[in-house]
Amino acid sequence: MLGKISNVVLVLVYYSILTSSYSNGYPLSTQNRWIIDESTKQRSKLVCGNWAGHLEPMLPEGLNKKPLKDLVSQLVNQRFNCVRLTYAIYMWTRYENNVVEDTLRDLRIHKEVVKGISKSNPSLLKMTHIQVFDTLVKELGDQNVMVLLDNHVSKAKWCCNDDDGNGFFYDKYFDPLEWMQGLSLVGKHYAGNSVVVAMSLRNELHGPRQNKGDWYHYMSEGAKTIHKANPQVLVVVSGLNYDTEFHFLKRKPLKLNIGKKLVYETHLYSWSGVGILNLKETWTMQPLNKICANSLEALDNQVGFLRSGSDAAPIIFSEFGFDESGSNEEDNNFLTCLQTYLVGNDLDWGLWAFQGSYYLRDDKAQVDENFGLMDSSWTHLRYPNFNEKFQLLIRKIQDPTSKVSNNESILYYPLSGQCVKVNGRNELEVSSCETKDRWIHDGDGGNINLVKTNKCLTSNGEGFPVTLSNDCKSKNSSWMFVSRSKLHLATTNIQSDGEYLCLQKDSNSPTILTSKCICIEDDDDSTCLNNPQSQWFQLVPTNNNV
Repeated sequence: MLGKISNVVLVLVYYSILTSSYSNGYPLSTQNRWIIDESTKQRSKLVCGNWAGHLEPMLPEGLNKKPLKDLVSQLVNQRFNCVRLTYAIYMWTRYENNVVEDTLRDLRIHKEVVKGISKSNPSLLKMTHIQVFDTLVKELGDQNVMVLLDNHVSKAKWCCNDDDGNGFFYDKYFDPLEWMQGLSLVGKHYAGNSVVVAMSLRNELHGPRQNKGDWYHYMSEGAKTIHKANPQVLVVVSGLNYDTEFHFLKRKPLKLNIGKKLVYETHLYSWSGVGILNLKETWTMQPLNKICANSLEALDNQVGFLRSGSDAAPIIFSEFGFDESGSNEEDNNFLTCLQTYLVGNDLDWGLWAFQGSYYLRDDKAQVDENFGLMDSSWTHLRYPNFNEKFQLLIRKIQDPTSKVSNNESILYYPLSGQCVKVNGRNELEVSSCETKDRWIHDGDGGNINLVKTNKCLTSNGEGFPVTLSNDCKSKNSSWMFVSRSKLHLATTNIQSDGEYLCLQKDSNSPTILTSKCICIEDDDDSTCLNNPQSQWFQLVPTNNNV
C-alpha cells in the first residue's frame, strides 16, 4: 500500500512540475462562428499541425530524429500556433502504466527506434506513454503552442479503413463505454492545464455501422463526458463518413448544454470527396472550374452551413493535406481550390501532417510520410514553397471585434499563395501578402478600386500588364466573375467584340497581364481540361488591416 501511495505522490509531483510554468494561461470559448480568447475577448485563430501519436508505439512521432525542443521549434518557425495531437483511447484505459522502452521492444522495432531516441531524447525511454505526452504538452506550452487533443482511434493503429474495427460505435475496438472512460481520463488529466485548449470526440467516424441515431446519442454523451471532466476545453465534434457529413443537422441540430464550448471539425483530401460527392481522380479528369465549384458548393451544403444561423458555431478544418513532394498533380489542383475556401471563409485549420516519418506504420518500420511538413530527416521542409503558399491561411483575415467595414478585400492569387499589389510602375504584380493594398469591387461589371484612391484596375489589351489608372468609365475598367469557380476576373477585350480577357500572372515574372480566359464557358465545361489556375484570383473580404 505504501508503494502505491508513493507512486501516486510521485505522479502528482511530476504533473505539478509539468503544468507550473504555464498555469496562468487562458481558456478559449466560442462567439457564434468564432473561437475567442476569454482573457482578451479577441479572436484566436487556430493554425494547427497534426502530430500523430496514435499508432502502435503510442508515441508522438519524430522523437528518434531530433530533441523535443527542436521539433517544436520547427513547428513554431513555420508560424503554427496549435498542434492537433492524436492519441489512442487504449493508451489511457489499458496501457497507462506501460513504459516506452518496453513497448518498443515488444513491437520489434527496438533497435531502430531506441537508438535514435537514446541519442535525441534519452530521458523519454523510461517514461510511461502518458508521461511522454505530458512532456510534449509542456514543451509546446513553453513555446506558446496550443494543443487540441484528438481521439484518433481506440486501438492504437493506422487510421482509417471501413473494416479497421475503429470506425463506429460497437465496432470491434470501439466500445462506447471504454471510449467515454478514456475521454474522462484524458479530460481530468489535463484539467487546469492551459496549454490544452480543446479535445475532440473522435476522428473520422466511418464504416458500415454508421447511423444518425447512435451519432446523436454518443456525440451528446461524449461531449458531456469531456465537459464534466474538463469544463475549460473546447469540445470538438466530428461528422459522419470520414468527417465530411453534417447535413442532417439542418433538420435536427445537436443540442448540448456545455456553454460556449461547441466546435465542429471537418476533413477533406483530393481522393475523399464531400459527403456523397466522390471526388476520386476527378482533379485531373474533369474541368477544374467545374470540379472546384462543385466541391466547394458541397462543402457548404454538408458542413459550411454550421457557421451561420441561430445555432452558429466555429468549424475547424482539422485535417486536409497534399503530397508535399509537389509531384502529385491531383493534390496540387485540389489544394489550390481548397485554399480559396479556407481563405474566403477565414477558417481555423489543421494540416496533415507535421511528422516527416513514422516509427511503425502498417507493420513497416521507419516509414516516410509524403504528406509531412518535414522531410524524413525532420530537418527540412518537404515542400519548399510552404511559407509562400500558406501565408494568407495563417493570418487572421476577419476580426469579429473590428470596427472596420467588410467592403474592403485582399486580391489573392491562390496558385502561389501570394497577394496583389501595385508596383512603382503603376502595374499590378503578385507579392507577399504583407502588402497593405486593399480593393473595393463595385459588383459584377463594376470597377475594382484601390482603397483611398480614385484609381481602378484597367486592362491594356491582351498580353499587356494591368495598370492602375484614372480612366474608370471605360469598358476595360469593368470587371466581372465569368467562370463556375467564380475565380476568373474578366473584362471586355476592346479589340474584339464580346470576347473576355482574364487576369493572369505572367509565367516569367510577378507581373499580372490580361489574357484569353481559360475554360470559362459552360458549353465547354465538360471538354476543356486545360488548367485555368494561373488565372484564378479571389477578392477576399477583410476587416483586419494588421
